Amino acid sequence: MRRYSIQTKIVLPFLLLFVLFSILVPLITVELFVWKYSEQFTRETQGWLNVIIPTGYLRDIEKVKQAYSVEIMIFGSDYTLNSTTLTELPDTEQTSENLAKKLQLNKVKQTFQEADTSSFTQDVTLGGKHYKVFYRLVHPGRFYCLLRPIEEIADAKRTLTWSMLGIAAFVTFLVALISHRIGKNLTDPIKDLVGFTEQVAEGNLDEQCEIKTQDEIGDLALAFNQMTQELKQSRDKLIQAERLATAGKMSASFAHEIRNPLSSMRMLSQMLMQKPEISAEQRQSLQYILEEIERIDNIVKGLMDFARPTTLNLEQQPLVPILQAVLALMEANLTHHQIQLVQKLAPDLPDFQFDSDKIKQAFMNVVLNAMEAMPQGGTLTVVTFKQEDAVRIKVIDTGIGISAEDIEHLFEPFFTRKEKGTGLGLANVKRILEEHNGTVEIESSRGEGTTVSMWLPLRFSEPSKFH
Repeated sequence: MRRYSIQTKIVLPFLLLFVLFSILVPLITVELFVWKYSEQFTRETQGWLNVIIPTGYLRDIEKVKQAYSVEIMIFGSDYTLNSTTLTELPDTEQTSENLAKKLQLNKVKQTFQEADTSSFTQDVTLGGKHYKVFYRLVHPGRFYCLLRPIEEIADAKRTLTWSMLGIAAFVTFLVALISHRIGKNLTDPIKDLVGFTEQVAEGNLDEQCEIKTQDEIGDLALAFNQMTQELKQSRDKLIQAERLATAGKMSASFAHEIRNPLSSMRMLSQMLMQKPEISAEQRQSLQYILEEIERIDNIVKGLMDFARPTTLNLEQQPLVPILQAVLALMEANLTHHQIQLVQKLAPDLPDFQFDSDKIKQAFMNVVLNAMEAMPQGGTLTVVTFKQEDAVRIKVIDTGIGISAEDIEHLFEPFFTRKEKGTGLGLANVKRILEEHNGTVEIESSRGEGTTVSMWLPLRFSEPSKFH
């Protein structure tokens, strides 16, 4: 079965209906005009006859011809031609028998007899010309035929027909053009939407369908964009969940294999440190070894924390004191790195449920990252405020910033640009926030600093399965 486009389905029926209407209306109009004109023509000629017969000009056919521009033929009761003004006919058509047949005198006589009337009218063609013939039965049984040319009616009909058809053709073209534009305006957004759905079907969820109209089609495109965004978020969350699960298994295995030999190394190093015969240089080397073992142990603890399933210890409590405690703990470190701390903590935030230890851990990770981004010093600004049904925490630094390429991967486990980083800090921050049914976002440009925004809902609900 042939497939027609929506534009064709919209335009074609309407156009066909209009074309039919445009043809029928002129034809009906022309026929009505001809009928009215012919009626007036007949009435006028009948009036002439009503004048000719009483005045005695009936037999003076030449005067009648000159006066009314008509032709006169008189036939006897036996259909013989008595007199005529129409002399231009060819000899073959000038015979009484031919003229009686052309003028249908036998039919006219029968009509006079049956209808009991003395007048009759019909159209005939003689010598290639059209005439309206008016018959009168005159004494004694003769046929008086007045032939009036009707070429002017035919000319008027022809002129009117072509004029009406010309107007109809122009209007049809105009309607076709307008219908095409209307159909195009309707179908172009649909075609764009179909093309966009094909891209989505191929797995491209990053594009957005352009909304060109503010109508139902525009609403459909907007709804489809929202659906695509939700689908992309669900896919990203599922991928993130799979990455976290894989990373957790790897971290647990890695931490288990390292921690046992690491404990032995620490114990042996401490035993060597206690021997009096070792030199100061050897003691310093052992101290370096112990410091590095401690650093590795902290990394292993981070891996185990990341791999270990957690349960939130939710309590109804204020947020600001928790953040102030973390900042107070890090105040000396901030001063040492020549970082000025600016606190804009809203004092009127409502209490809500959250795990204070987890939020401390997430907040501290963000602050530490901000400190490391400002090796030459700078300003660290912490802002809190209520936004709709959530509390927002913003940590703003004036550090080196992050490239656009790296921002997309910041929350992936083990992704880091630091020489001594594990790549688990921000992954843990994201996990903690999502466990609280919150979110975290990062805005940054290279050389312009970084803003980390964390949202915590005032009403805790179980996070979705993707978290």
